[in-house]
Amino acid sequence: MALLSVRELSVEFATRDGVVSAVNGVSFSLEAGQVLALLGESGSGKSVTLRAILGLHPAVRTRVGGEVLVKGQDVNRLDEPSRARLRGRIVSTVFQEPMTALDPVYTIGEQIAETLRQHRGHDHAAARRRARELLDLVQVPSPDRCLASYPHEISGGMRQRAMIAIALACEPELLLADEPTTALDVTVQAQILWLLRDLQKRLGLAVIFVTHDLGVAAEIADEAAVMYAGRIVEQAPIRELFRRPAHPYTEGLMHATVRRGQKGRPLVPIPGAPPNLAVLPPGCAFAPRCPIARDPCRITLPSFHPVSDGHVARCHFVTPGGSS
Repeated sequence: MALLSVRELSVEFATRDGVVSAVNGVSFSLEAGQVLALLGESGSGKSVTLRAILGLHPAVRTRVGGEVLVKGQDVNRLDEPSRARLRGRIVSTVFQEPMTALDPVYTIGEQIAETLRQHRGHDHAAARRRARELLDLVQVPSPDRCLASYPHEISGGMRQRAMIAIALACEPELLLADEPTTALDVTVQAQILWLLRDLQKRLGLAVIFVTHDLGVAAEIADEAAVMYAGRIVEQAPIRELFRRPAHPYTEGLMHATVRRGQKGRPLVPIPGAPPNLAVLPPGCAFAPRCPIARDPCRITLPSFHPVSDGHVARCHFVTPGGSS
């Protein structure tokens, strides 16, 4: 049995402008120790998918459909106390911006210790010892000083390491990382990526890594799922995806990304803008921006077509063994 199995997940938000279909029929699975990258532009549904796995969307204005099975338990059918027990112990998350995710009125040590007391039942002394061990684990250079510091008193890189320490406090099996390097400079970003990959291998974690940066995905992932307008449009092992992108959107992302040997050559942006998720077209949502779109693309939603073993793309013009 897969550690995580997402089946036909849909997430809709009720707004003043209508119902926004943020995630539409997303399906994938994740085995223990595997790293999956969710790729795509802002607004493609990556973070919404991640939050749905944890059951974090407010029930008042959100409608969630499909199944999210974590070790056989459907998150959508659990009551809130059961979901709370799942979070931290089995599934944990590293949010995008640690300055807003961390509480500004508590020290880093207090925030790590609170997690341990809540989920592990540690007393104050045991929680304090374990908090220091966790900061050592994520390679904070001065753990005692960090424990006594408030979030605004440490650097962005140290805040992100503290967030990772909190996420790992209860020894989860699945880690959800929502663009954890976006707000960091390039040098610190590389350090955090190396740290996450090293921890993943040492602890045997399964990881879902949300990013819009193809270079980041290449560094950390085993497999990638490319999302557009709330749907997965291509899924493949990461090396296969870079070697042979099959969906026009994936190709567009690669042409718009800085690569080795790029100096002197302009980037090629994807024309147009993502669609309005409150008024999705009946056919392929990428058709208005696609250089090879034809009439069937605008009328009929494409299904997945096999490209090679483990590689599928949602495009009418995909041919086995080749690209669009």
